[in-house]
Amino acid sequence: MKRLKSILLEDKFRLSGIVSILISALAFVISGYLPTETAFIFFIISYGISTIFCVAVMTKAFATYRWKMSKGKIEYTALLLVLWFTSAFSLNKSMNVFNNSSTWLSVYICLASLSIILCTLQEAFNLFFRHVLTFFLAASTILFIYFALYLIPLYPLSVLAVIVLGLSLHTFIPLFLSIVALAFLVRFYKKTPALKYTIAFGLFVPMLISVWFTIEWSQLNKNIKLAQNHNSLNESVLPEWVEIAVHLRKSPITEKYLKAELVYTTPLEDRSWFSGNISSSFSEPKKHDPLVMIASLWSGKPELTQNDRIKILKSIYDSRHLAEERLWSGDDLETQSVASNIKVYPEYRMAYTEKILSVRNNNERKLNTDQEAIYTFHLPEGSVVSSLSLWINGREEKARLTTKGKADSAYKTIVGVEVRDPSVVHWQEGNTVSVRVFPCTTKENRKFKIGITSPLKKEGGQLIYENTWFDGPTAKNAEESIQLDFSNPPKQFDTDLKRQKNGKYLADRQYKDKWTLRFDKTELSNQSFSFGANSYQLKEAIAVPTAFKPTDIYLDLNRSWSEQELKTLWPHINQQNVYVFKEKLIKLTAENLSSVYSDFYSLNFSLFPFYEISNPENALVISKSSGNEPNLRDLENSKFQENTSRFFAEPKIFHLYQLGEKSSPYLKTLKEFGVFDYNEGNLDQLINQLEKSQFKTFHDLDNALVIPNAEMKVKKIEGNVQTTAPDHLLRLFAYNDILKKAGASYFEKNEFQNDLLGTADEAFIVSPVSSMIVLESQQDYDRFGIEESKNSLKNASIQSSGAAPEPHEWMLIILCATVIIYFTHQAGHFNKLKLLWK
Repeated sequence: MKRLKSILLEDKFRLSGIVSILISALAFVISGYLPTETAFIFFIISYGISTIFCVAVMTKAFATYRWKMSKGKIEYTALLLVLWFTSAFSLNKSMNVFNNSSTWLSVYICLASLSIILCTLQEAFNLFFRHVLTFFLAASTILFIYFALYLIPLYPLSVLAVIVLGLSLHTFIPLFLSIVALAFLVRFYKKTPALKYTIAFGLFVPMLISVWFTIEWSQLNKNIKLAQNHNSLNESVLPEWVEIAVHLRKSPITEKYLKAELVYTTPLEDRSWFSGNISSSFSEPKKHDPLVMIASLWSGKPELTQNDRIKILKSIYDSRHLAEERLWSGDDLETQSVASNIKVYPEYRMAYTEKILSVRNNNERKLNTDQEAIYTFHLPEGSVVSSLSLWINGREEKARLTTKGKADSAYKTIVGVEVRDPSVVHWQEGNTVSVRVFPCTTKENRKFKIGITSPLKKEGGQLIYENTWFDGPTAKNAEESIQLDFSNPPKQFDTDLKRQKNGKYLADRQYKDKWTLRFDKTELSNQSFSFGANSYQLKEAIAVPTAFKPTDIYLDLNRSWSEQELKTLWPHINQQNVYVFKEKLIKLTAENLSSVYSDFYSLNFSLFPFYEISNPENALVISKSSGNEPNLRDLENSKFQENTSRFFAEPKIFHLYQLGEKSSPYLKTLKEFGVFDYNEGNLDQLINQLEKSQFKTFHDLDNALVIPNAEMKVKKIEGNVQTTAPDHLLRLFAYNDILKKAGASYFEKNEFQNDLLGTADEAFIVSPVSSMIVLESQQDYDRFGIEESKNSLKNASIQSSGAAPEPHEWMLIILCATVIIYFTHQAGHFNKLKLLWK
């Protein structure tokens, strides 16, 4: 350390170069947290420092060696090139030559730059450290050569453009760094011949990694080709991409393979010096990864189409939100604030939550600043969206309800062609909804509100409120304000929200996505809510143990099952007919148990073909899921979907047991449709139920729909009773009614939608057949045939409670109000007559 200090103090010029690099690197790091236009100022700082040091180096070399400046110190040249290298990456933020570096590449670049800097001080280090330094320098040389080769197409243009402030000289920096790095390696070898093995090892490791990655990439291409061939030969009922997704080995390489061109740059893509590639088919920012570039160059691009790769990413890498179709970019958007207004009704086991989100556009470019915000909201089980608002010109505009097709058509026309203000919310499978807001401009934050009606989950003697969370524009810096109110406050519950004098609870904090509230349950209220000619009332729903001894058991096997679980379960089911499905039903025996498991343990997921069950009344399906797999809509128009739809078209009673709490989107949707009796628990609980031949079942009654997680049912009663129950009873009844009826004809788009749209419109809820949309003007609604709901609850609100007045009741209210106003106005005249009479 003393020697290093002595070297730096003796050579102040070298010290000034290192200090300049540190300042330039700091400016680069700071610019990463700033908008592109502001970051350009920090490039000017880096560029200025590089230029000043460049002039200083050339002046010093000329003063010492005159026109033989090549004899100047290589250490000074190396420091200068690192400065220019940093400046080049600063410039890349504005003039996109390389997309954002992948994480490992960013680390590699930093190590390469540090290696060059330390090489200028190598005489201060001992032999061991020089071995380490030489290894990293040799490895860095491969990186510099890669960058130099990548930039070859730009060399001719850069030579011609060199007169423009010299900016194009940045193109040649990797080439110069390659030469300097090789010069250092030659010098090190001549001074210490023993370093030759370290040099060879340093050069060999990056190349070995590249070869290994390329071979793996090639093997992926080969496996996919074979899977496509097998799928064609077997005439699978599933789409080709599903069969590939099932067997595709999950790994970082596989993910990069699937994201090639969508996220990662590949050879022969159109590149511009002034702007990066934008893919509207996938929302993840573009990245540069040399391993992907090299592998796709030598082994070819992925054999799958972009559309199929997106479907696979949605299914096995939880990228469903990123794959949402976009009409406009949303790269510069962030969620600036979230306000949650929550009203909990413990005596009705439900809650209504309003979330008001403010979206900020950080794009400072002068052109094309409008962007589209897309959110995926994850709702608690059984929840339904019951309101939507968009602020237009500072005024809250409430949504109208219409068919999903009309809402989608209106939104795409207005956003894609006319570029004006709409917002739309669509139902999605797996307890999610998607919300789109346009335009989000740089002039002001965009604000919208979504309202969710949710049943409270009952667990033992407690009720659980689960927060609705979202994927969308980043909320990492968002501030959240929460207001919580109870219709009937619990005596005690744990929360970090502070109680106010008015009885409400408030909190201001950093946004937190997943959180819950627990409190003791209360008895269900016998109050009802009335609308139209009907009333709606809550009753307890108890899962009754029902005698059931299956004769046929179907195991839905995949990689989430362990072999030990299967072996533990086997003695308790081996007296029944036990089947698994792989292209056809296979009967399990003690002899083939291990071999069958080995065929299934590598499957990423499974889509059980319920239509293969020959005797549903006596069947039990046992499933376990990792949580990610295709949903029903992904399978549309496949033979699997057609067979499944045909099977569920006629009501059937059979049992499904879910091991663990994770459920796939496919089974979640079927569960919502109520097509099977559902039980869940761990393996011990399953074995216990098998031994007792008892499975818990909720019994549906006429005009009553069960909400299992809340252990209650909503009963529809003829007649109108004026009470104070919230209107959310009708909303939950209608939503569950639609889901139950939709399951049998989910993919039928005519009668199915027309029959159920009236139910959705009355309760004013988002469902498989209905969406909410906010448009800018009445003319827009008229143009797309979106009428205002008449005999409907309309948008829910925090104040929604009690029975809604009927049309004739509204007339009576208006008449009474008119009479009161009239006599109040006339009272003044009567008083004047009295005074005159006296």
